[in-house]
Amino acid sequence: MLLTLGFLLSAGCVGTGYPVGILYNETSMPHQMDRMEATGPARTGDKMGQACATGILGMVAWGDATLDAAKKSAGITEVHSVEFKPTLVFLGVYYQACTVVHGK
Repeated sequence: MLLTLGFLLSAGCVGTGYPVGILYNETSMPHQMDRMEATGPARTGDKMGQACATGILGMVAWGDATLDAAKKSAGITEVHSVEFKPTLVFLGVYYQACTVVHGK
């Protein structure tokens, strides 16, 4: 029983991808990626946009961390690079994953 409870509490916050809640989940996300260069090495562009999804205790998750949302946040139409930036606090009590896009 205790082992099952521990698994359920940690299932949505293992720190390897975007948050998923087992009691509530309202996330949109791109494919898993650490960094993808779209138009050449080390090109970052002059704009940066970010979109995030957040989870708490692996029970609830919300947000729109899609590439489209990150592009819209900065008005980017030409993507040069995309990054995945996770933030994990105290074994997943709080977990945020962001898609960061650079371009023009």
